[in-house]
Amino acid sequence: MKRFLAILLCLVAFGFEVFAQQTISGTVFERNASKKELPLAGASIVWINSNVGILSDTHGKFVLKTTNITDRRLVVSCLGYQPDTIKVISNTPLRIVLIETGKQLNEVVITQQREASMVSIQPRKTEILTSKELKKAACCNLGESFQTNTTVDVTYRDGVTGSKELQVLGLAGAYTQLLTENAPIITGLGSTYGLYGIPGTQIDQIHVVKGPGSVIFGPESISGMINVELKDPMRADKLFVNGYVDGFARAELNVDKTLKVTKDLNTLFSFHIDRYKQKMDQNGDSFLDNPMLQNINVLNKWKYESGNGLFSQNSIKYLHEDRQGGQVDFNFDQPHADHSMYGQQLVTNRLEFYGRTGFVMPSDNYKSLGLQYTYVMHNMDGYYGLREDDGQQQSLNLRLIYNQNLGKYNSVNFGASYRLDKIKEQFGDLYLNNDLSMPGVFAENTFTSKGKRPVSVIVGLRADVANGELVFTPRGNVKWEFDKNTDVRFSVGTGFRSANILAENSNIKVSNREIVITEPLELEKALNYGFNINRKFELNYRKGSLGLDLYRTQFANKIIPDYDTDPTKVYFSNLSGHSFANNVQVEASYYILKPVELKLAYKYLDVFRESDGVRITEPYVPRHRAVASLFYESFNRKWNANVTWQWFGSKKMPYLDEAYRGEISNYKELSRPYSMVNLQLTRHWKNFEVYLGAENLFDFRQQNYIVGASNPNEGFFDASYIWGPLEGRRVYTGFRYKIN
Repeated sequence: MKRFLAILLCLVAFGFEVFAQQTISGTVFERNASKKELPLAGASIVWINSNVGILSDTHGKFVLKTTNITDRRLVVSCLGYQPDTIKVISNTPLRIVLIETGKQLNEVVITQQREASMVSIQPRKTEILTSKELKKAACCNLGESFQTNTTVDVTYRDGVTGSKELQVLGLAGAYTQLLTENAPIITGLGSTYGLYGIPGTQIDQIHVVKGPGSVIFGPESISGMINVELKDPMRADKLFVNGYVDGFARAELNVDKTLKVTKDLNTLFSFHIDRYKQKMDQNGDSFLDNPMLQNINVLNKWKYESGNGLFSQNSIKYLHEDRQGGQVDFNFDQPHADHSMYGQQLVTNRLEFYGRTGFVMPSDNYKSLGLQYTYVMHNMDGYYGLREDDGQQQSLNLRLIYNQNLGKYNSVNFGASYRLDKIKEQFGDLYLNNDLSMPGVFAENTFTSKGKRPVSVIVGLRADVANGELVFTPRGNVKWEFDKNTDVRFSVGTGFRSANILAENSNIKVSNREIVITEPLELEKALNYGFNINRKFELNYRKGSLGLDLYRTQFANKIIPDYDTDPTKVYFSNLSGHSFANNVQVEASYYILKPVELKLAYKYLDVFRESDGVRITEPYVPRHRAVASLFYESFNRKWNANVTWQWFGSKKMPYLDEAYRGEISNYKELSRPYSMVNLQLTRHWKNFEVYLGAENLFDFRQQNYIVGASNPNEGFFDASYIWGPLEGRRVYTGFRYKIN
């Protein structure tokens, strides 16, 4: 590790060497039919008669080299817009406006087609899921946004509350850093049900990174990073309404409204309500199959962009959720200390404020200074059976970032951050204070070479003091463009985090186990390294791609829950021995017909730890998983359909005494494999669309998953022995209406 740290420090120092600056920067805008100008992402900016070019970022901005350029004319283009050629006479930042080329012919509108999913061109491999990809399913919230994705696994934590988590590289969701617009919003107490707090209709894009992310955003990304970008007030529809209802009587309504306050200031108001109050017990175990739920979510987002480089974006959100589970006959109007029935209720009130303000300095060298800030207040009050569950959290995150281009090849980010968590939780007789004070500094340099096979290198280092412990986090990424269609990437880096054992192991709460912490719990630390290659191709004039990912995570310390030593207790301790997670993923996509895209993927996971020479496989992780999907879109774009097939291999099950094994469906040391099919059909009109779909089409589910359901308040009770889907066939329909 010391040698690796020294190499990275040398690379960072090398990257800081200053060259004579020769770049041009600017912003690309689109002018739509209503003459509104908005930043345009993905526009191509290329020097004429050369292969030197770049794509504009999500804010329409770009920085392009001028080295060895003799003909200073820029060709700017984007599918669906009129291209433009611009003569560059100085290094003053450019403002480029492209006009839509859309035209109407027999009610068929020719517009830019947005990709459903893509891999970014950055050295750090980033999968980008756009709103078009999310609309292939109902996507009611963030936890339901990955039904067509192979990288992220969505798993149930227990069979009472409906809690889910997002797993990357086969590791628990706690090891994936979850960001909202680059801000750490869903942390601490919010990690238990936080996926329900982001409605799918508010999401514009989801960025998924395997392995360690940028050091700028903190040290917590061990297995990966997921960043959720919400709708942009300057680009979103003036009005958007979504309605949803399914066969289980779950209903949802979303209303988004944008307003242009001034020419530089826009705002978005978003209202979301999700309600399910149906009592249903299909398997006859006396417990509700799905928790009753009411989720109300209100978001207000403001965005300001001046013409002189000043930028500010701020959001405030309030969430209220009432979640009820347990036995069908439990009376939620009565005190919960009723030994004859088991009930679960959790009322959550949550306030979030986050934003970023920055300034791009007009100069020959691209320079910017930005401040990101986050404040979260989270209060919850409830119970699980006879045990109270109350918690309060206040979190503050600050991050100051300075960015500048150095010389011909380098761009550097450096700054400082501070994280403060005040978390108190009571569960039964257990009281936990998970406070964290963590100041830190960071630096990250991006080096990009030129030539026919350019190489890009990102090296970063941060130093944090977490509750008095100094921890260094080095990370690096390399991208080699073997040719114009093939990218090869390598990544390596460390990460660490402070565990919140109750929020991150919520399955314990739906049991009668006593929680025992055997020793002071230390920071979790790990090293992750990986390789991937992506190849684009064209066959019979139709596009396709191939991809291979290889990743390995090895922990220096990990908090281990032990359920097997004593069935009435769960023991938490630091890692004794070694812990590993290996991941292999292969993906392919191809347009088998011009309007039909086929995607195939296979993933292999080997997650285990070694203690005293004994290999212990991580439970509930399928070693094999396969996904196949077909997406059809008619030539006039009035119809589209998506069918997804998912296959899950066997999972290692935790130990269960023989006396209770009959209470779990098909309980064996290795669970049975199973598959699921989801489909959706959508009909589009000009400003209106209707969708109809089915999840788990063939109605396969694990019938019984609760041990001790007949006497849950006494004796052995555990509702987390889940290896398969808990819900049967879900048929749903909905509509989307918008005004551009």
